[in-house]
Amino acid sequence: MKVVIIGGYGVFGSLTARLLARDGHQLWLAGRRPEKGRALAQELGAQTLKLNIGKAPEAVFDVKPDVVIDAAGPFQHYGDDPYKVPKLCIAHGCHYLDLSDSAKFTKGIGALNTEATTAGVFALSGASSVPGLSSCIVEDLIEDLDEVDVIDIAILPGNRAPRGMSVIKSIVSGVGRRHQVWRNGAWQTTSGWTDRKLYELEPGMRRAGYSVEVPDIALLPEKTGAKSVMFRAGLELPLMNWALHLLAKLRQHGHFELPAIAYSALYVLSKALYPFGSDRGGMQVSVSGKRAGQSLTRKWKLIAEKGHGPFVPGVMCRAILREHDNVNAGARPCLAELTRPLVEGAMADLEIHTETVDLLDQSATVPRGDVQKSKRSGNSDRRRLNTAAP
Repeated sequence: MKVVIIGGYGVFGSLTARLLARDGHQLWLAGRRPEKGRALAQELGAQTLKLNIGKAPEAVFDVKPDVVIDAAGPFQHYGDDPYKVPKLCIAHGCHYLDLSDSAKFTKGIGALNTEATTAGVFALSGASSVPGLSSCIVEDLIEDLDEVDVIDIAILPGNRAPRGMSVIKSIVSGVGRRHQVWRNGAWQTTSGWTDRKLYELEPGMRRAGYSVEVPDIALLPEKTGAKSVMFRAGLELPLMNWALHLLAKLRQHGHFELPAIAYSALYVLSKALYPFGSDRGGMQVSVSGKRAGQSLTRKWKLIAEKGHGPFVPGVMCRAILREHDNVNAGARPCLAELTRPLVEGAMADLEIHTETVDLLDQSATVPRGDVQKSKRSGNSDRRRLNTAAP
């Protein structure tokens, strides 16, 4: 397919481009400064395209793409006409995907559904780690549950993961900001980068996560019927986590904006701390509920080695383009568009390993130590564990 990636030479755009190049797509890396992407384009056999979304977004169609992927962001700051790119894509009969993690932006794209359906194209927002990937995993985990009590999602990258200015802005802009969360069947208010919780991704790999506003919180309660939906993110270095937590506390009292120079300073600081920590990151999706009257907690864990964690946000776009003929037309948040095996298959050539574990209560009848493979082989398996086991 002919694919234009807006922000294709940025952190996540470039990694998405690498994945799509492996699948043989014809790529254009688009942005205001195409010279920054020329080395990458040459390496991938791609081309560059000069594009200013704010002033002349129509230029993206000069190459007649089949798909446009917006990997630029931050989507929280897209101004008065945030959907001008997907609108243009629909008007040109072109599919659209983005890597949005903004709850408001991702939910709002549904307003274009009638136009996209009529045009016979899909416009999916949030085709990234959240809610694209996370919702596929949730859908799989709750498949045989009669009742869903809690959905708990966490993304915990390694410190040596690459990060650009847009990533810094996306994280920091939500620190200390009030947002709605779904807890115990009701909407409650919390603040970004508070509500700390420790996650054990594997023995010896514990990371702290903090409350962050993402589309999953707004969308999964209605889709799944869960009584509580939680999402947290955290950095590997405690120093960085506590600095953001302090900023959250200050913002709760002052509600102040950071000047542009402050974002630049934080970016420089994050780069200075890059040699510390590790290149190992992880993600966890946990679902608790009931099956045949029995309490059950089911966890899906992802461990990324050798710095491959930052590829994960681009995996959903790769998986969708592999299955594009089976994706329904329409504009909507990217929620459970594909099955878990298809999504995990799009990571098979990466240093990423996944595992699903069922934790049953003491009345469980499954024999202790029973290990069962999931439907797909490779980097994923499912184990059933009786919590009464020593």
